[in-house]
Amino acid sequence: MYRYLWSNGPKEGLEFADYSFEEHFGKQIASYPPRAVLFDYIEGRVRKAGIRNWIKFETVVSRVEAEGHKFSVTVRDLPSGTESTEVFDYVVCASGHFSTPNVPEFEGFESFQGRVLHAHDFRDALEFKDQDILIIGTSYSAEDIGSQCWKYGAKSITVSHRTAPMGYKWPDNWQEVPLLTKVVGNTAHFIDGTTKDVDAILLCTGYIHHFPFMEENLCLSTANRLASANLYKGVAWVDNPNLFYLGMQDQWFT
Repeated sequence: MYRYLWSNGPKEGLEFADYSFEEHFGKQIASYPPRAVLFDYIEGRVRKAGIRNWIKFETVVSRVEAEGHKFSVTVRDLPSGTESTEVFDYVVCASGHFSTPNVPEFEGFESFQGRVLHAHDFRDALEFKDQDILIIGTSYSAEDIGSQCWKYGAKSITVSHRTAPMGYKWPDNWQEVPLLTKVVGNTAHFIDGTTKDVDAILLCTGYIHHFPFMEENLCLSTANRLASANLYKGVAWVDNPNLFYLGMQDQWFT
């Protein structure tokens, strides 16, 4: 996550049923808190339940395989590098789908002299002060990151869309253009024949579901949608109800 990030959904849609924001902070707070406030709230819920006592840290899951209605889980201990395997009755995959960026390729990226980065790696809008910024994408991240770069001194913002522009009334140094076709040197070329010299390209192009540790017949394969195939109630794996995937749907409140 990046500096100056605020929730784009009301806290009332994010609240734990058994741990309210008012209980945590001792008072009512605004509906759209910044990331530090949300993080503090989540940590409070973790402390209340003593969850850390049940977590094995510095451990990477290498493989999950079905053994009847149970699961063989192989993990690697990072400090020692050793692997071990245990059998579990249930597996909950809660790795989310905002970890592996969807990175489109455009001609000329490999020779572009400026920065090319995905929203996943964006940290601070001040890094782009006095620069001409090209943003690919028109969803939440594009709107928020573009607005932050503009607010903190970017020279200009150009947003390239695949299907339709966001259509807001932007400042004079903010423009929306059709899809990027190629980059020649530091000049971006768009499908309508227009061009723009840019210093940095930010890919606000979403994420992909990626579970390399899952056995193939247990691995969820879906696009970012409200109802994922093979998940009962959006959670339980249809072919083996002892396997659960959490947070795989398109997130309305993120």
